[in-house]
Amino acid sequence: MFAPFQPKTTSPVKPAIYILGLASLVVLIVVTVLSQALPVQAQIPGGFFGVDGFITSTSTPTTLNFPGTPYATPCDPGTFAGCVGSTTNQTYGAAADGNLVLDGVVVGGVTFEPARDLLPPQGLADRLVFRRAGAGLPNRALLFFQYETALGAPTNVLELTPERALSLEEAMLSRIINRGIDNVFNNATPGAQETRNNIQRVDYLVLGSAPPFNGLDLTAIDRATTGFLVLERGGNDPFQIAAITAVDAAGDPTAYGPLITVPAGAWGTSGATPIVSAVLRLDDLTTPINPATAVFNPSHLVPAQSIQGIVFPINSLVPDTVDVIFGYSLFAGDVTAGANLVDFASFPITTNGTTQGGLDLVAGGFGLVQQVAQPVADFALVKRITNLIGPATLPDFTQVLGTTPAENQLRTTGLGQGLITVTDPTVDSGNVVEYTIYLSNVAAGDATGVIICDQIPAVTTFVPDSFGTGQGIQAIASSNPPGPVVNYTNADDGDPGTFFPPGTPLPPVCGSDQGNGAVVVNVGTVGGDQVGLIRFRTGVN
Repeated sequence: MFAPFQPKTTSPVKPAIYILGLASLVVLIVVTVLSQALPVQAQIPGGFFGVDGFITSTSTPTTLNFPGTPYATPCDPGTFAGCVGSTTNQTYGAAADGNLVLDGVVVGGVTFEPARDLLPPQGLADRLVFRRAGAGLPNRALLFFQYETALGAPTNVLELTPERALSLEEAMLSRIINRGIDNVFNNATPGAQETRNNIQRVDYLVLGSAPPFNGLDLTAIDRATTGFLVLERGGNDPFQIAAITAVDAAGDPTAYGPLITVPAGAWGTSGATPIVSAVLRLDDLTTPINPATAVFNPSHLVPAQSIQGIVFPINSLVPDTVDVIFGYSLFAGDVTAGANLVDFASFPITTNGTTQGGLDLVAGGFGLVQQVAQPVADFALVKRITNLIGPATLPDFTQVLGTTPAENQLRTTGLGQGLITVTDPTVDSGNVVEYTIYLSNVAAGDATGVIICDQIPAVTTFVPDSFGTGQGIQAIASSNPPGPVVNYTNADDGDPGTFFPPGTPLPPVCGSDQGNGAVVVNVGTVGGDQVGLIRFRTGVN
């Protein structure tokens, strides 16, 4: 018996994403297809995803003026002409809507918003701690703020767009993303743009109640659709990340999950919200910071750079056997995989600010995010076996089974034929099974942003040339009456269909990667009372 699934339909995200997932073969000739796979997949280690877009709003900043602010020593006269020994009239909150506020991010068409129900009120950490070590290195806060380019930032005037943050912690534990930290882990490179500091580890702590701390209960959340967001100015620096799996009575980390290396090329390609920024330094840092005496001295300007981001689903950081975590920590690129991650004082103190420690963290990225669910009623997927290539005598694939509204709509429009199971003839090695996924929208309104991901069943192999050379995907675009059959190439070349071979990272919509590749089709909009189909073939190994 060769069996596909009886699909259920939900819309787990906004815009609507419809996903088919496959379970493993029970025996060689029986394939079971799950009704719903998780919308985000991740492997251990490294199943993280670059951000494709940002959802933002603005708010009115609090304006603060600091006339006669000395420039940092040293400052960079190449970007602040005449800054050496000079002062500037420094203003925070110079723009009427100067705070750029992060409301969500988009990854592969999937929207993530702050997990306010898990970490109220904003999905941000309970506590953020910068762990410092290294004799002779400065205790220093390096913050960058977007500045007003219309004024050209002359030496005697510095108009900063967002409102002031008095500390690294205050800046990062907010949703205002046009400010952040410059060169977080650099402790080796002096120069006119003096950005050395002694930060060795950054702890984002999710502790829960008072000791004994509860942490984040992973058994109560969807590990694939809930995760952490990290943002960077420029999206061009590597770093490392590890989940905190245990803390002591003070809330300090005592154990970690795998150390995951994030290369410089892993950031998303959103190109969103390019900002020019001014880097300010607070030297000789003492805590707590006294707002009456603290002075952030301008150091240098940074040309326009986009904000980029990465979402780390929980199941990209720890295996399913871990039931509780207490947040995560960030590390420089030169911390070795075998290092004692708890002992930050042992980390290298020669971390350069280019290939190892130049991370420019954007505020608002230290958050827990969740996929946004928005059900779309009356849209359904119906999957059938529509052909079996190999046996001499075949069953009748022309019948339309079922009496659901979707199946009735497919029947009346001439689609929907195929079988749920094939028991006679027996399906053997070398046979080719054709699957067809029918799309049905019996509602008056549109289902928008529809993406189909169907993973190839275990012990079968995708047939890449089923409908022509390099064309292994067939479709009827959504319409009523049904339109013509078209063929899509397997390559990611601009048409709606793509085949992702085994070993290739799958898009976030595909759910947990079952290791055998997937067919992904960007259907787009399925209008009211419209139907369509996606078709592909697999060979039985």
